[in-house]
Amino acid sequence: MTPSPPPLLPLTLAHQPIGSIEELAAHLQTALTIELSTIPPYLCALYSITDPASEASRLIRGVVIEEMLHMMQVANLMNAIGVVPSLDREHVPTYPSYLLGHAAGGPFVQLQPLSPVLARTVFMRIEQPEPSPDAPAEGEPYDTIGQFYKAIELGFDACVKKYGAKRVFGRDTGFQRDDTYFGAGGGRLLLVHDLDGAKAAIEEIVQQGEGAQIQAPPVPYEEPYGGYDHYGDRPDGTYGPIIGTPWELSHYRRFQRIADGEVGLPPVYPMQANPSGAGLDGDTRRLSDLFDNCYTLVLTAIGEAVGKPAQPNPFFQTAFPVMQAALPALATLLMRTPLNPAADPGLGPNAGPAFAYRPRPIEEIVAEAADLLARPPGGLGGDYRQAWRRNLGAAHRALAGAATGGLTLNAAHG
Repeated sequence: MTPSPPPLLPLTLAHQPIGSIEELAAHLQTALTIELSTIPPYLCALYSITDPASEASRLIRGVVIEEMLHMMQVANLMNAIGVVPSLDREHVPTYPSYLLGHAAGGPFVQLQPLSPVLARTVFMRIEQPEPSPDAPAEGEPYDTIGQFYKAIELGFDACVKKYGAKRVFGRDTGFQRDDTYFGAGGGRLLLVHDLDGAKAAIEEIVQQGEGAQIQAPPVPYEEPYGGYDHYGDRPDGTYGPIIGTPWELSHYRRFQRIADGEVGLPPVYPMQANPSGAGLDGDTRRLSDLFDNCYTLVLTAIGEAVGKPAQPNPFFQTAFPVMQAALPALATLLMRTPLNPAADPGLGPNAGPAFAYRPRPIEEIVAEAADLLARPPGGLGGDYRQAWRRNLGAAHRALAGAATGGLTLNAAHG
């Protein structure tokens, strides 16, 4: 009789613990790229929603704000050990693509309009919690982002034990920030000066859902009242922080509410999946390139804010106004622009933001926005021309304000 083959065992990932400051720095740079990777797909889904006051829009906006905080928090961790964070071209993701460093079968990250399928198959997989509190630390590859951060936390422990706290944290670049602001959102940006500070910063990231243990709704009265905040409609009719629980706070849970239909799906623009400037022509190509120029400008300004003593403040002078005003205005205008000029923009398929790395001097970006603003296209009706003037006007004002501050963004010329 032929013996039965042994049972197949689950594939386990062999994690090599972080053992040096150089390895710790490399893992942190990967973490920075991972956090950045999530922002364009979340923003694309957010911009696709035609009603910015909808609950779905507010849920995703809150996640984006927290992801920006996570990215800045990782930058603080890097600066704390003497390593300048990089948002240069080689660290900027392209789409569609797999999440950097994720194990085989990880989420295929795409730029698409919001849908329950997108929320479930992409966003929930990005934010997949750890399978248990005892899940092992994992570097690259990793199964969950929480396990990747667990490896980084153990790396800080190992480096302090090996080199001493003074050598690990005694090379602080001086470029850490705790004054950045992207709008009302959970969490706060922490400065890191020692091991306890590093662990608190990592916990701040993980606590918001990246590495939370898989949860079920808490049994009434088991959660400590006032332990965490979540964001929603308050009794006075405003939207803001409400005393809540980790269940409500989790990014995974927020996307699950959309995927499961607990939060209604509002109308979205009929944007093509994974848009690209390639193949476009005329004003639509120029509009797509302008969005990419502005997105790259934001990354360059953030890079300077966390990597050099630039004056005036590149975050508040450039990154904040361009991200708040120019990016959504240009993205939604693209999403109202049919790829076929004879098509109905309400049916599509329409163009969309590609989030491509396309550097250009800020003066040229301002001039391009002004030129497009002055020449609204014909053929798509009065409503479209009105949206063209309104949205490009908002983008031009934000860009002109950033340019008048005298900020020199050298990387944007590369």
